[in-house]
Amino acid sequence: MMRSVFHEVVRRDICSGCGICAGLCPSSALSMQVQEGGDVSPCLDTERCPTECHLCLDVCPFSRGVHNPRERNAQLFSGTPEAKYDEDIGWHARSIVGFRNDDELRKASASGGLTTWCLESLFTKGAITRAGVVRFANTHDNGFFEFHAASTIDELRRSSGSVYHPVEISQLLAEVLSNRDGRWAIVGVPCLCAALRNSPRLAQRVPYVFGLACGMYQNTFYTELLLSKSGVSRESITGVEYRRKSDGVPASDYRLRGTDNRGHGKEVPYHGLPYYLGKHAFFRLNACNFCMDVFAETADACFMDAWLPEYRQEPKGTSLVVIRNRELSELFEQGQHNGEISIEPICSEKVVASQRGHVRRKRELIYMRRGIQAPTDKPGVPQPTAREKVHWLLQRHAQKRSKKAWANYGRRYGRFAFWLALADLVLMQIIAGLSFSMLRLPKRLIAMRRNASSQIT
Repeated sequence: MMRSVFHEVVRRDICSGCGICAGLCPSSALSMQVQEGGDVSPCLDTERCPTECHLCLDVCPFSRGVHNPRERNAQLFSGTPEAKYDEDIGWHARSIVGFRNDDELRKASASGGLTTWCLESLFTKGAITRAGVVRFANTHDNGFFEFHAASTIDELRRSSGSVYHPVEISQLLAEVLSNRDGRWAIVGVPCLCAALRNSPRLAQRVPYVFGLACGMYQNTFYTELLLSKSGVSRESITGVEYRRKSDGVPASDYRLRGTDNRGHGKEVPYHGLPYYLGKHAFFRLNACNFCMDVFAETADACFMDAWLPEYRQEPKGTSLVVIRNRELSELFEQGQHNGEISIEPICSEKVVASQRGHVRRKRELIYMRRGIQAPTDKPGVPQPTAREKVHWLLQRHAQKRSKKAWANYGRRYGRFAFWLALADLVLMQIIAGLSFSMLRLPKRLIAMRRNASSQIT
């Protein structure tokens, strides 16, 4: 019986589309393609695939059905003297909060710009010769973005910024493997980091793996719908900015903007349609429902936004970093000493609090999504509420139906046809939201009365 990632992962709809399997396949039997429903996943040439290989399954983080990074996290990072353990973050050395001190570069980067600064510092030290980062693609066969080998700091800076779009890495790996003397740092979402670390062949060539905190993401149709909202067709697109910042407003008040070949494109506020799509699982990758990795536990460092009250109002953005590599910890200390960055320690509880929704969704509610009993050795983890159960039921339908509706109606007839095809689902979401709001109303009234009474007293 043939065993491959195509049979045991793709057919079970738990492929995240990272492309590691296709990039490492010794017989070139796998190739990454955008599927009919908007997901990026490998296709298999059965005539080329040797039945005894299984390399693709060895590197795939979802080959066991669920991606739980904790075992690999312990193997990689529990042995250092400064290592400490957190139930949600895993083994790590320290965590910091801060930003780079160059305001222009900070504003142009995601969060506070520490990811780009860290890569630049490794270039300057000669610790790496290439950085695997994401940029807008010239061709859109596998989506709007691609992995790119940045070999200079200028190239690196042109690739800064957040991208909410699946990006596969198979073509970049061909360059990594052909460049025997190269030393690489690669930046990616948690499942990609785990796949990179699962390959012994990449260990020497990719000494640094940087992760980005992840709370589940969507397929290529997510960007297509938002581009349509921005007034840009997928045929005329020349660029996408997912997080345009503005002076004088909180960093969380960002907008998406697509640009067409005439330089046109409207801004779409994140707290409008993009937030709605993410909250209700439109176009979500099903693999994300089987992932427990929020903080990229197999990466040397994990970077994220400082979504905490004391940092949210800063327009230029602030970064949180979970550091697991001692060399990187020293690098950050040196950067602060040189005045390049401003950082300070932050406790792991604060880091978890900044991503509380992601932790709840990916680590605590995964048992509900799998339909199994949560382990009893984790006291203090709240059981799923009725609201969460109903929300998940509606998410399952939204995830599947949104992909079919955009493929069959949205691409052909536009946004109105897409929403018309999902009108019953949207109505159920509205009814569910109103119902649970009404159930909470008595508690709110009681709280208001108590507050009023205490003020009078």
